[in-house]
Amino acid sequence: MKTARIFLSAALALLVGLSAAAAPYVVLKNGRRVEGTAIKSISGIISITLANGQVQQVKPGEYIEAGGGPKPASLQQAEAALKAKNFDEAAKLFVQAEKEARGLDHGTSASIGYADALLGKGDAAGAVAAYNKLIGGNAELKKNPAVAWGRRKAMLANKDFGALSRDLDAVAANGTRADAAKAQNMRGDIAIAQNNVQDAVLEYLRTAILFTDCNDQQILGEACYKAAEALASMRDARNKDLYRKAATDYPASSYAAQAKAKM
Repeated sequence: MKTARIFLSAALALLVGLSAAAAPYVVLKNGRRVEGTAIKSISGIISITLANGQVQQVKPGEYIEAGGGPKPASLQQAEAALKAKNFDEAAKLFVQAEKEARGLDHGTSASIGYADALLGKGDAAGAVAAYNKLIGGNAELKKNPAVAWGRRKAMLANKDFGALSRDLDAVAANGTRADAAKAQNMRGDIAIAQNNVQDAVLEYLRTAILFTDCNDQQILGEACYKAAEALASMRDARNKDLYRKAATDYPASSYAAQAKAKM
């Protein structure tokens, strides 16, 4: 019986691992999607093995995106180092992983991770430059939420308030309701970074009150929690009500536990 359980656990783990790796693909400039059985990148030149065994090469500028296949070991190691807050080691590993998967989705993940590692080291300017380089190599990545919001986070840390505010205005005007709500929260973050605490409270409350229709617990929980934190710094007793709202109304938010501890 014990052997059977071990076999079942191993089999399930294998299936989960297999399902986690998407099938290799390339999306060409004309929008046509090419799928295959294997994919690799050499300096951004993509080689995808088709179902018939033939290998098709696609050069930079000929495709919009490419990816799939197993995550490189260097990327897994880099992500582990970043999680452990070994930022110097993570940065080195992300550079290696990006070289191994340049032009692929894993390469994009490595570039984002590299920027995050630089932020962790306190190099906000370097993180902004890393995002700008990534977008400069492929303008389509401006539409990638991880890239777009990661870049805005780096701009906030680098105190690029003017450029960031203009970017957030564009997001609010042209993005989804969830995007607009996230932009509103980041306006509050800008106010906090400039020590305009009262303005920050108003920005966060605008999200909490005006964007409930976005139905995103993370965004709304963040707004309530950060408004409560700002009020607490002002010694305003109403912070307790907002901590309670963050904890009880938005329990799926990553801010819920912190809010509950301060109720």
